[in-house]
Amino acid sequence: MTSDTIWQLIRYALLLAFGPLITKGYLSSDEVTTVTGAIGVIFTTAWGVWVKYGTRTTTASHAARIDTPLVDPATGKISTN
Repeated sequence: MTSDTIWQLIRYALLLAFGPLITKGYLSSDEVTTVTGAIGVIFTTAWGVWVKYGTRTTTASHAARIDTPLVDPATGKISTN
């Protein structure tokens, strides 16, 4: 499953969750935009904490070694120099 598919599913879930609330007048579209933005901020922060959880710092001399694995911060892919 690609990230585009995941984001599309999230979009549909938000439509299902907030659509009836807007239709019945409980929320305005501006309020939904604000709530959706807040959900995005919380999700992004939680994802960043989750990715960094369990990582350790290292010394400069160890990091300079050729056999030290590198972790891509965006994908988490591990590679060596």
